[in-house]
Amino acid sequence: MSKYAGAVICCLLISSPALAMWYELNSGVTGPLYSVHFPEGIQVGYVVGAGMDSLGGEVGLVLKTTDGGSTWVPQFPGTSGALNSVYFKSNDTGFAVGAAGAAIQTFDGGAAWKSITLPSNEDLTGIQFPENGKVGFIFAHPRNPPSKVLKTIDGGDNWTAISVGGPSDVTRGGGFATDSVGAIVGDDGLVLGTTDGLASTHYQNAQTDADLVAVAFSPTDPGRAYLIGNDSSQGIIRFTDDGGTTPWDSVRCWRTTAFHGLDMTDAAHIAYVCGDSFGQGRALISVADDDFFLTPAPRGVAALHSVCFPHGMDTGYAVGAGGLILRADWPGPWFAVGEERGPAVSRTRIRVVSNPSRRGIAFDSDAEVNVLVFDALSRVVARQRATKGMNFLPLSKAGVYVLKVNGDGNATTKKLVVQR
Repeated sequence: MSKYAGAVICCLLISSPALAMWYELNSGVTGPLYSVHFPEGIQVGYVVGAGMDSLGGEVGLVLKTTDGGSTWVPQFPGTSGALNSVYFKSNDTGFAVGAAGAAIQTFDGGAAWKSITLPSNEDLTGIQFPENGKVGFIFAHPRNPPSKVLKTIDGGDNWTAISVGGPSDVTRGGGFATDSVGAIVGDDGLVLGTTDGLASTHYQNAQTDADLVAVAFSPTDPGRAYLIGNDSSQGIIRFTDDGGTTPWDSVRCWRTTAFHGLDMTDAAHIAYVCGDSFGQGRALISVADDDFFLTPAPRGVAALHSVCFPHGMDTGYAVGAGGLILRADWPGPWFAVGEERGPAVSRTRIRVVSNPSRRGIAFDSDAEVNVLVFDALSRVVARQRATKGMNFLPLSKAGVYVLKVNGDGNATTKKLVVQR
């Protein structure tokens, strides 16, 4: 249960399904793509994954676009094995890391790549420069514990291996809000928080024993973050707004076989997640610490491995198996409500009596208001003029709904759950 049980949490963002659509771009390749990054805007971006050499062996692949994804130019930097993660400080200067300690760097937008010598030959899963481009981190999935994170303080010229966790802990990824504040995640619910750039770490409680694969922090709030992971049956999502000081909260989401990619923007603390849902790619939008709304990718697409929204919530990219690259554009309109916490009556003018409910929603209103109910795809499924006092709104199908209340010229929202 969320730590805000009993309070009103209204940080909801809903888009029309007709506007919130993903469409496929022509990547020109058929190999798996694992990471996407647009460093400065939505025009110049990079994708990495795996290609094949002339003998059929797996090699690292980089794709570059300068026109927002309309065309992609392949680059083969000479690494053996897949590249798992790409990060560019600017449109020209960037890094990519991958299998068996592979690491490369470019200063000219990928026209030339050079290898980087690292103190590790583990499978490298991610790279990030949180603030000014000097301090950076490379995350790894070790073949055998103990686990290490690689750190640079000179922009990537030199890297130092830092041991993290206990002798049996296995890491898979990580993320940083600043050069000092971040978290490392891994198998069996492992979360290691740090506030001093990995000079020290402390275990945090993710309330799960799933294998955690990624964590992302809000660019404007170091205490606010999401993490994703996978257990034997489905993907899981956790949330914190205090940097993991208290246990990470569960997040309700559409059932997904596995989550692979995570990004977070500074636009209303929005997080984006992608993964694999029963053989099809799926992208989700997180809109509060316990609310997720589905934004579907095209039917039948392959598993999605990475998602990137480089310019707030306007434009996003996702990449996946089979050379898949998707782009999403939201020209609006968006219906957005800022976060509120406080007594239900004074904030929303309604008090929901039963939530979750099994037959519908019973609520007490302190005034006459107009009520609209939206489903998870933002379709209006019910409307009612509520009277002062007790009201009942029947809902026949199980699911997550949003109740929008209009009264006195103001609009407020509340999430509702109907179970069967």
